Amino acid sequence: MLEEFARGGFEDELEDEQQMMGERLGKRLHPGVTLDYEYDFGSTTQLSLRVLDEYSFSLPKLKIRLLARNEPPDIPCAQCGKPATQVCVECEGGTPMCDRCTAKHECGEEMLLPILNSPRAGVCGYCGPSVEP
Repeated sequence: MLEEFARGGFEDELEDEQQMMGERLGKRLHPGVTLDYEYDFGSTTQLSLRVLDEYSFSLPKLKIRLLARNEPPDIPCAQCGKPATQVCVECEGGTPMCDRCTAKHECGEEMLLPILNSPRAGVCGYCGPSVEP
């Protein structure tokens, strides 16, 4: 088994990966496909992605287009159960809280980070885009 892997397994995998780098993403993605992705810009965030559906559209003449968005997190406030908007990074494990409960929280405003629609929230001080699309 190890000899078989050494003879072709890894080399074939590397060749496939190099060939794929030259292809358009749309040739590989279709509903049902799953993939793992490591986003690394100073610290690594590991993502598991699944293509749920596809849709057709005409491209406007814009330079930047938002084509997909991850589902926003459904995180309740640890105090009252309402939707949380911030998390206290000082509390063990991070305590999610709504705006009303953060006003009374003893750790202080400087320990709060916003809950964002991003798997990078809280990584390297990421606080989201300056303007939400």
